[in-house]
Amino acid sequence: MTRVITTTKAITMTTGSIALMLALSTSSVYAAQDNAYHHEAEIGFLDSDDGGNGIFNANYRYYFKAVEQADKPYALADFFHQGSKVAVRYSTSDFDDIYELSGQYVFDSNWFINAEVSQVDFEEDEYSTTLDSFTIYAVNLGYFFTDHSALTLGYSTMSESKAASFTSASYNSEGYYSNDFDAFRLTYEHFIPLQSTVGVMLTGTLAYSDEQYSDRFSNSNTNDQGQVTNSNSEQNITYDRYNVAINADWYINNSWSVGAVIEQGNTNTHYYFSSTNYDDVGSIDQTDTSTSINTRYTWRFADIFSAKFSLSHSNFDGEYENDSQTNFSVGVNARF
Repeated sequence: MTRVITTTKAITMTTGSIALMLALSTSSVYAAQDNAYHHEAEIGFLDSDDGGNGIFNANYRYYFKAVEQADKPYALADFFHQGSKVAVRYSTSDFDDIYELSGQYVFDSNWFINAEVSQVDFEEDEYSTTLDSFTIYAVNLGYFFTDHSALTLGYSTMSESKAASFTSASYNSEGYYSNDFDAFRLTYEHFIPLQSTVGVMLTGTLAYSDEQYSDRFSNSNTNDQGQVTNSNSEQNITYDRYNVAINADWYINNSWSVGAVIEQGNTNTHYYFSSTNYDDVGSIDQTDTSTSINTRYTWRFADIFSAKFSLSHSNFDGEYENDSQTNFSVGVNARF
């Protein structure tokens, strides 16, 4: 089923965003000094034409060695820095709140390791058997081959469960839910300098993940005559996912870039469902492709502060559903 998401609101938002970015790129503005910095803080808002109220994001990084940002794309200062750091992030939307703490240490041999823990909180009622929160742990090991290239192997995991029950004079219900997730990711990043423009940032990713979901329900209902009816159900679902993605960002100058992403994924789903009167078992194999294009602009309007703008449009081409989406984000960044 194909769903057209490009509405009048999205068209207006897109037109206004492009006009704003062109105005900023052509106007004469204050010549900010590209000083080195240890601290970086940013707040931003992302809006989408998917009908939600958007995502608010705030983050902060501290670098143990000063980051040089002169004569390079502002968005890639962290990549070229190749140094140790700690960071915190918070984001909120209609669906969840995310709290994140991370850190990276770089050895003299150009090897680096970083770790990250993320807490995701959902709004759920007290009788729901789905998770109202979960925690993801991640660790990455990598190597900087040159000032322009890095290879990273990452692992992330999550394992959560929840039990819930409800009892009244005539009804009793017990439920159990669990979700386990493990993922491996290999990423290679390489920046290619160009003569007429700044250069191209290429990122290639190979990923595999295994997710297991299960729930069990037991219900007991007593009618007015005192007769008791029992029912039970159980389901187990396993997802094996393989993904490959290529991302290219062309930096026309240090402030402005245009990019494209293509990703293909294969998901093999095994499921088992059992209830009092029905059983079902089987598997589904599907391959999906997603593509997106984007443009980003950083306006350095002061020595410390910058305004950031981005616009992207993505298409999802699946075996069972096609979709498209347009996103616009704006933020303020401080480096000092």
